[in-house]
Amino acid sequence: MDINKLASEDPLIRIEPKRLDNSTIRYVTFNVNGIKTLCNYHPWNKIDQDYNAMFNLLKADIITLQELKLSNSNISTIKNIGHLTNYKSFITLPRIKRGYSGVGLFIRIPKSHEPLSVQRALTVIKAEEGLTGYLKSSNGQSYRDLPSDDHIGGYSNELNEEMGLQLDEQGRCIVIELANNVVIFALYCPANSGGTEEGEIYRIKFLQTLLQRCHNLKFNLGKEVIIMGDINVCLDLIDSAETMADKIKQNSVKPIVGTDGLAFESINYEECQNFKRISTQARVLLNKYTIPQIHFHMKGDTYPSEVKQLSFLYDTTRYILGRKMNIYTVWNTLTNSRAVNYGSRIDLILASSYNMVKNISNANIWPFILGSDHCPVFTDFDVFDKEDNGQPIPIVKKLGFEAKYFHKLTQMKDIASMFTRVKSSPSTSSLNSTDSSTSTPDPEPQSQPEAQIKRPKLQYVSRKKQKTSVEESKKSIANYFSTNK
Repeated sequence: MDINKLASEDPLIRIEPKRLDNSTIRYVTFNVNGIKTLCNYHPWNKIDQDYNAMFNLLKADIITLQELKLSNSNISTIKNIGHLTNYKSFITLPRIKRGYSGVGLFIRIPKSHEPLSVQRALTVIKAEEGLTGYLKSSNGQSYRDLPSDDHIGGYSNELNEEMGLQLDEQGRCIVIELANNVVIFALYCPANSGGTEEGEIYRIKFLQTLLQRCHNLKFNLGKEVIIMGDINVCLDLIDSAETMADKIKQNSVKPIVGTDGLAFESINYEECQNFKRISTQARVLLNKYTIPQIHFHMKGDTYPSEVKQLSFLYDTTRYILGRKMNIYTVWNTLTNSRAVNYGSRIDLILASSYNMVKNISNANIWPFILGSDHCPVFTDFDVFDKEDNGQPIPIVKKLGFEAKYFHKLTQMKDIASMFTRVKSSPSTSSLNSTDSSTSTPDPEPQSQPEAQIKRPKLQYVSRKKQKTSVEESKKSIANYFSTNK
């Protein structure tokens, strides 16, 4: 597998480079609709299930995958998913509907020569499974019952333990805190595809709990928040091709030529507003917490004071692409709608910090990347040492929710290495070590270097039947299993 060659070919050659190679943090979200089937598609069928290579090819620093569709019984079959060379792995799996949903979050391990601001933006200091804080941490206590210095915080007090565990039993949320005071929520939000009343209650309660906790983290604890993943909500009418087509057929909106969403929203202002405010409860709820675009203040229209107080999340894709139309992230595979770009935009990266948002250098979708009914979405944040507070990078203790510990994942070795003696050398070991990371290496059993292990020489033993004396033929069967000295 020649990674450089693969990166120089279509479609990966279309992956945008970072504006500042050493000072840009790239966030990527990708609903893979089954991590096992992802590798059936080009270019991922060329990398032999090497997810470290995949993340590097996408130039990702922080990447979340949704709908892993794994269970505790088969997660170990995914090659080194908990032992990636350049990334720390965090994975949540459903406790019910096994082999359904599931979220992974992977954070690049920073190198010691990188700017402090980059190291701080990639150093994980806390990690939690679930949204509510009621799931058990590695020491047996729920996260919310840990001392305040040991948990992320901001938990909603409107849920009892039973309700909280029900929200978190489907493996939909990972929460981590970084050393730069940013909390990341990696999510696969419920969609209620079946349209049931119970499913809608669950969906709304999940969104309410998410948004309330994010609000608490920012305004009560002074932490910034990134929400990234498959949110399963279209924020705007221009984000849903099907809804626009239906309204055009009903003559309730007028179509335009081209992709100028601002022009479309200007001539269909009321319908666009109604879509945000009075369509579905999930959409109304998310829009309350999302900062509205400037064009919604046209015609003297204003938002209620309650909404102004709640709105604190920036839609980073729209921040860069504006009101451009036809930027969809998911398509119906049964109708081959991807070929005609008839889809929805439900995969989002939302940020609470204006200081981060004003330093976004790029954000877009990658519809040319195949492997799922969704496509990846990315946002690049430039970080600068002048924004650093001068504090040293914290030494991080073992994170109990890191995938290799939490799921007890062992590292797979390439079969060739099992038959090859590799001589230890400083140059070789430095390539695979994590000493370049600013955080303290996690304590793991250290095996003796292969070159120092004395192995018995293989001896050829003929299978040809030999003539033996009567006494020799009466040897105990145990002798056949004894070791020759």
